[in-house]
Amino acid sequence: MSTTAILPFPLLPSLAGSASEPVPSGVPAMAILPDRALLERVAGGDTDAFTALYRRYERPVFGVLLRLAGGRRALAEEWLQEAFTRVWLGASTHDPARGEVRPWIYKIALNTARSELSRKRHRTPHVSLDEAGLDLPDERAGEKHVTARLDEARRAEAVAVALRELPDFMREVVVLRCSQELSFAEIAEVTGAPEGTLKSRFHRAVAALREALARGEGGAR
Repeated sequence: MSTTAILPFPLLPSLAGSASEPVPSGVPAMAILPDRALLERVAGGDTDAFTALYRRYERPVFGVLLRLAGGRRALAEEWLQEAFTRVWLGASTHDPARGEVRPWIYKIALNTARSELSRKRHRTPHVSLDEAGLDLPDERAGEKHVTARLDEARRAEAVAVALRELPDFMREVVVLRCSQELSFAEIAEVTGAPEGTLKSRFHRAVAALREALARGEGGAR
């Protein structure tokens, strides 16, 4: 069951919306505070501190959730809202002695995705060329340019498909390590798995991804 309705105010639009949107007056001052100080203020009900923390982490957290959601943007946005609602509600439960704020936030996001996926398994969506980052060229674009962009988009789609084919526990470590550049120690905090296990999963996942991409490139010839 979603907890978003418990928030005393609406979350900002995903990815901070447009640059023209008004920013609460207290947010710029909060932006210079370290994570721990912000979270302490959030625990006291400070909405400006929450907004600053949200703006600091929304993009990287969204990137993780988007990959875990198999490229389905609407689903990742839903999870983002739910994850930060849990950050708001659980701010007072964070124990600095047990870890930093950054992996704590990623752990909340990961647990949100896990619970939602276990509650209702979504069909893996097809990744469109737009989602792969392809801007359709105009008629003046050269044939080589068009071909290169299409090849780039196909490879991006192949990576997304190969990533989705990994078991959840492998996909998580690849996304956190490669997308967010978390250390294995931080990933251990996020996932609760031992570092040695995570390193093994990561190397197995990378090998599986390379094999899948090689098969895809071979079939495309």
